[in-house]
Amino acid sequence: MSNIKIGISGCLGRMGQDLVSQVKKDKRVRYIGGFDLVGGFDINDRNCQKDEIFDSADVIIDFSSPRALKNNIDLSILKKTGLVIGTTGMSEKNIYLLKNASKKIPILTSSNMCLSVNLLFNLVEKTASILRDIDYDIEIGETHHKHKKDAPSGTALSLGKCAAKGRKANFKKISILNRTSKNNLRKKGDIGFAVTRGGEVTGEHTVSFIGPHDRLELIHKAGDRSIFVKGAIDAAVFINKKKRGLYNMSDLLDN
Repeated sequence: MSNIKIGISGCLGRMGQDLVSQVKKDKRVRYIGGFDLVGGFDINDRNCQKDEIFDSADVIIDFSSPRALKNNIDLSILKKTGLVIGTTGMSEKNIYLLKNASKKIPILTSSNMCLSVNLLFNLVEKTASILRDIDYDIEIGETHHKHKKDAPSGTALSLGKCAAKGRKANFKKISILNRTSKNNLRKKGDIGFAVTRGGEVTGEHTVSFIGPHDRLELIHKAGDRSIFVKGAIDAAVFINKKKRGLYNMSDLLDN
């Protein structure tokens, strides 16, 4: 079987550069080319155009920006190219576009490409379903490097949604993203978030279940971005076998 041909959207970013480097080393895949959105213009890292990359690639791995999503989706549908989306900070409109596009092409999207983090998602949902809101409060803390723009992180929000799902609650109604604008006591069932930015921390997430006399913490600490890179390449290999549909990293774990 020939190597899976990979194009990278967001090739000039921190994750994108690591992806380019690792894709070139991974024997399962072959690097076709990359592009990035800079100042509203597409910048390519090889002597080829964005359309040509989509035309040649089997899968595009996208770690760019929600601003680039619609155009990438349109090209993927036109060229029948699979998509792996690791971009965070997406809106409801972005999610709607992905769901519609997945009826025509295969798409895997995740707020975090690390396999162990996706296991953590499952653990948080299960724990939240057992430790009831009348007994345990849930707080989520996350720390990232000073270059990260979105807050809370996409992973932290996903952890909160998993906790809410475990308790069969509406995440939007119980999530407290910012306590500084309110002067109220904590309500039963609320899920609070705390954000730290500084240095070069790759990523740390802690989900605390706090009872009156004990506390359970589920923690993940990323030591290097390579764990996200490997997960993204694994996702590309997985999605290349699909004809259409919307997938996440849990589907890869179950594969």
